[in-house]
Amino acid sequence: MKKVNVVRLWAWVSIVALPLWFGSCKKGSDDAVTPSKSAVEGNWKISGYKVDPGIDYTGTGQKTNDLLMILKQVPNGADAVECLTTTIITFNSNGKITGKPGTKCSTANSDVNPVDDNSNWKLDGNKLTITSGTEVTTYDAAVSGSTLKMSTQEVDDLDGDGKKETYTYTLELTKV
Repeated sequence: MKKVNVVRLWAWVSIVALPLWFGSCKKGSDDAVTPSKSAVEGNWKISGYKVDPGIDYTGTGQKTNDLLMILKQVPNGADAVECLTTTIITFNSNGKITGKPGTKCSTANSDVNPVDDNSNWKLDGNKLTITSGTEVTTYDAAVSGSTLKMSTQEVDDLDGDGKKETYTYTLELTKV
């Protein structure tokens, strides 16, 4: 059985979520909701991070979509997940992203500290663009109630089978 390349997976987790850390929803049924700027503004915490299609991280044939669960299984992963899920990320009305690092975001773990106060955000329809330094990432965004979902696609060989596939990564945030 092939094992997922943990380093590559962690790199993709970092690349996809990094712009948000530094700084496609449903409404009742399957109706997508295009977010308004005021719906995105405010304080959020990461509540989930999914990949579709799922990956067989353990090589047992069991696929999972839950990247936070996979991250918990790598060395120091539980601390990284706690850092990410307890950090408060603020989308300010002036287009800036600020925040307060959560527990386990110590200076020893500075590489997973999810807040860079120099990030900016802009919403154009359902496209949420986050700029951190020279890095610009655009997500498909949707808000439903107190949940913001931000999705992006990447092409990679996460399952280690030698074939590159298209993966959709969805970062889920809950308003606090």
